[in-house]
Order: sequence, then structure tokens, then C-alpha cells
Amino acid sequence: MNNTVLPSAELNPSPVLDACKLTELSMVEWATALRDRQLTAVECLELHQARIAEANPDLNAVVTPNPGARKDAEAADAATAGGRSRGPLHGVPFTVKDTLAVKGLRSTAGSPLLGDYVPQESATAVRRLQEAGAVLLGKTNCSEFAVETHSRNPLFGETWNPWDTSLTSGGSTGGDSAAVASGMSTFGLGTDFGGSIRWPAHCTGIASLRPTVGLVPETGLLPYVPPTDGNLPAPNSMSALHRLGSIGWLARSVEDLGVLLGILAGPDDVDPSTVPVPLGEPLENLDGLTAAWFEDEGTYPVREDLVAVVRSAVAVLQGLGVPVSHGRPPGLEQAASAFVALRMAEGMPEVADLATGREDELGEHLQGVLEPPASVVEYRKAAATRDAIRSQVLCFMKEHRILLLPVASVPASDPRQQSFTVEGRNIPWTELGSCCRAISILGFPVAVVPCGLSREGLPVGVQVVGRPYHDREVLAVAGALERAFGRFSPRAFSGLQG
Repeated sequence: MNNTVLPSAELNPSPVLDACKLTELSMVEWATALRDRQLTAVECLELHQARIAEANPDLNAVVTPNPGARKDAEAADAATAGGRSRGPLHGVPFTVKDTLAVKGLRSTAGSPLLGDYVPQESATAVRRLQEAGAVLLGKTNCSEFAVETHSRNPLFGETWNPWDTSLTSGGSTGGDSAAVASGMSTFGLGTDFGGSIRWPAHCTGIASLRPTVGLVPETGLLPYVPPTDGNLPAPNSMSALHRLGSIGWLARSVEDLGVLLGILAGPDDVDPSTVPVPLGEPLENLDGLTAAWFEDEGTYPVREDLVAVVRSAVAVLQGLGVPVSHGRPPGLEQAASAFVALRMAEGMPEVADLATGREDELGEHLQGVLEPPASVVEYRKAAATRDAIRSQVLCFMKEHRILLLPVASVPASDPRQQSFTVEGRNIPWTELGSCCRAISILGFPVAVVPCGLSREGLPVGVQVVGRPYHDREVLAVAGALERAFGRFSPRAFSGLQG
């Protein structure tokens, strides 16, 4: 396919934006067009809904449209007419992964166990975006309870990649990645436990941020047993899902990621693990930063053409005066397996609670989570291993404030393929994302930015990892790489070109 790497898009000065640029504009550029009255919020909504009608039959990304979207867009236009702005995202349309609660909208996590769940309150992150003026288009597809690395489930089926519709768009936030990459949405709100935002961003050639764990409240993150009083439960501070995972987001530019961080970060007085850490202003340059890069996390190899893309990113930073050394942090080779051990030791108690008496409704890949979890002693041992690895990496990052590494062993692939030969080794599908798991267990901020193409012409992302609560440093580096390599867009997707 003739996929194209694009420079940053410029706004069309005409009252209605040129249709050919609809998928190239960033969230910030859409917000600017709305603020400058180049189009109305209703016009912007209709453009995106038309795009959904055109692209979604092939991609299956948006699974539950928001029937209130037009009313919200009309309210935004009424505010504009009255000289008021609803916030920095005034009138900007977005999507939300189906693992996050949305008030009055079916929220299923892709499981029959929650097939009829309609929350009475929205997740804190969703509410904050709407309070900033954003208009919700609808919910996007995911794997059941966000477990698989391909977005498919018994309720809505499979989601596909706009670069090649025979390939995965990633998982578990694959619905958002396909929607954003194909122009159905300006940005997507999702979740990342073991790579569920980073792998999809890599698959579809867009940017993503998994912030430092604890910056963004996870109130309203499924799974949980729906409360009888309608109030969203406080996330369990002892749960591996909340201690290792994070709400994150995907967009078409790194600048978008930073704007969203400023909107979403901060305690909500419900999630006990969220901390009030000042983010600071965006960095204007890379002065004082140092970095290290490595080819893989130490257990599974990465295909050489993907490693070459990381080397290209290293060369860009070196050209900007950033000292970059080659070397993996000590202990990181144990991180991916420690992540799996900790997760398996806990099991998925929230899913087990939901499945009581309905075990046969769970997908086959989730049957194992119903097995009894490990003892508290075994769980503590797994947690101690995690803490020891984290300590070693933190010490390494005193000298190397940024880490660069691949996202996965291969680019977007056919989910029906069970294993891959990489540098002479057989890698099962389930282990392709070991580079993501190794970073997940640390809880550090990590952005993904596309920096090149694979030998097949598919996008290749690079993980940019920073120290805890130094998310602005991560975004500064990711932004420098984006300026060097440009934005990526699957322009040749059949069925999307008029």
C-alpha cells in the first residue's frame, strides 16, 4: 500500500476546511479552527460523523455512538454565539475506549457480563474532557476486559488497521487507535496496563502518552461490579490493575498529548492513589537531558528494521545536542516476566466477582483468571521483585534521564498468526509486546511517537521513557522526534478516499 509520511498540516483559511485535510489536522489545530470560527462545532461534528459512516464499516472502531453528541455540539455553538468558551477543547470531537464509564451510555468493556451496563456517572477523565468543552462521539472497541493485544470481543467483533485492513490496529485500545489514525476522531481516551495504548499507537502510526501512574485518576475504569447506588467505586489501591496501569490517550500530534495531560492530571478525591504533583510548563528545548537506548528489553529480540528506526531517533537527538549512550538499565531483563508474575499472582479479582454464576459467558482466553489467586505471601514476593527492578532502573536514570527502545518485536501483524520468527528466534504472539510490559511494571511516563516505516511500509513507533513525574521531559523529546520525522497517515486506505 502507498502509505505516506506527512508534514504537519496547515489550516485551510476558507470557512469550511478542505476535506482532504480532515485526517491530517491535530486536536490542537481543530480546536484553533473552532476558536477562530473557521467552522462551527456542529459542522465539525458532522464532518467526523460522516467520516465514521465512511470508514467504520471496514474498521469497526466506533461501537457505541453517543446520541447526545449533536446536542453537545449545538450547546458549544450557542456558547460561541454568546462570546463564551467552554474550555480549551471547545467543540472538539473525541472517542473513549469502552473500558471507561460514560454517564448514560452503554459501557461494556467488551464483555457480555457488562452488556447492559449504563453508568449513572462518567469516569473522572471523561468528565474532565467534557468540562473542557470536548464533544463525545462515542465508545470504541477493545478486547474483552482489555486483556488481549488484538481488539476483539464477543459483543462487537474485531477492529482492523487503516494502514491495511487485514492487520490488527492493536489492543486493547485498538478501537481508539483506528479511529484516530483514520480521521474518525481527533483523539482517543484509553487505558494502558501492559502496553494497551503503546502497541496500538505503534500499529497505526500515531502518538500516545501513558503518564506516570498516579497522575490521572482511574475512577470509572472497568472492570468493577456496577454499584447499586450509582456512584463509581474508588479504585482499589492494592490492585495490580491500578498500581501498574494508567489511563492514557492517543492523538495525531505530540502537542495534543501535552494539552490533554494538563486537562486530565490531578486528584479527584475518589481515587486514593492519585497524587497532586505539579506538572510544570512544557519544555522549550532539550538542554540538560541525557539518554540511553537499547534494542530490546533483554528477553525477546526485535526485528532489525524496527531497531534501525530507534537508531534513527537516536541520531536525531544526538544532532540536537543530547548525549545518548547505548546500554540497557540493569535488571530490566527481568521486568517483563516480573510484570506477568505479579499479574498472575493477583489474578483478575474484579472479573472473577463479575463472573460469579456466569462463568460460561467469559471468553476462552479469560477462563484462567477465575483460578484462585496466589497467597498474600506470594503476592508480596512478586511485588518485592518489581520494587527491586524499579530501584535499579531509577539509579540508572540518574545518569540517563530518557530511555529509548522499541515498542514491539514486529510492526502491525495479522492476529491470526500465532508466532513470528525474529532474528532466528520464535516469538509467540502473546510475547510480541515484552518491551511494553518491561516499562509497565516501572510505572514511569512513556510516550510513543512514530519515527519511520518497516520493510513492509508500516509505521514503527519508538518508546520514549522518562523518570516518574517528569512527563514534560518525555513530551519534549517525543516532540523533537515528531518535528524531525513528521506525522504519519494511512492515506491510501481503500474506501476512505473520495
